[in-house]
Amino acid sequence: MATHAIAIGRPIEEVFAVLTNVELTGRWYPADVEEWWITPPPHGVGSVRRARVKVLGRATENDAVVTAYDPPRLAALKGSASAPFEATLAFEPVDGGTRVEVETIFHLSGAMRLIGPLFIRSYERGWDRGLANVKRMMESGEL
Repeated sequence: MATHAIAIGRPIEEVFAVLTNVELTGRWYPADVEEWWITPPPHGVGSVRRARVKVLGRATENDAVVTAYDPPRLAALKGSASAPFEATLAFEPVDGGTRVEVETIFHLSGAMRLIGPLFIRSYERGWDRGLANVKRMMESGEL
């Protein structure tokens, strides 16, 4: 399990809207990723998003189901890829903005226990860099 947190100088509703809009992920997350909904709106618990990620020149796809959705405080996904994961995003208002905490858990089995940790380290660094990007982009008005 890993936890990432940052304070962003924007209102909680705006920060929640950006970080739960899967179509914006490719703008702020530092990896080559594209995400989109495969279920129709409105999106909430039970909605499915698909992600296409390029790693080492190879594209892979994974789906994740929204398991919690309580705007503007909480959103969670559970992914069923070769490296099943859970990601929970918690939002709380703080002086001057919003504190975001992202918790990720991977459930590795089989061969993924051997190669998965390499991917996971990169993914976790991506969250740290990505949250810093969201902060910069939102506070400058880019997002």
